[in-house]
Amino acid sequence: MNFTDGSDSYSSVLVHEDLCENITNHWLYLIFTGYLLPIFSPRVRNFTKEFINGLKNNEITGKVVTLTEFGFQKIQEIENNHEMKNFVRRMCIEKKIEYDEDSIDKIAWLFSGDSDESHNSITQTWTKLNKVMEELN
Repeated sequence: MNFTDGSDSYSSVLVHEDLCENITNHWLYLIFTGYLLPIFSPRVRNFTKEFINGLKNNEITGKVVTLTEFGFQKIQEIENNHEMKNFVRRMCIEKKIEYDEDSIDKIAWLFSGDSDESHNSITQTWTKLNKVMEELN
């Protein structure tokens, strides 16, 4: 090939294709996308926060777990309405949502998984809880 004729159209395309191929085949690219990039994802960070918090605290309570999906799942697993109230109350405080105890009580019964003679056991998702909190705001 002769690149001395002054036309950069073919040579620039060739250089860009070679550059992209060299980058994606490089071992650092593979390590970054396979191992390091997932560490930066919010879901992995929240899991890590909850894991470290679990190591620090032996008990699972609404006042101790992180305000993440993983903390929410831990509170749902113990099926304790009182602890879900504490969790929801903390979420309201963090999101600066004005609340009353009646609203907290209703939300806790919807999401705690606990039951009594007047409430059935209901477990729902983290996404649904966030939607309910937005509506409360």
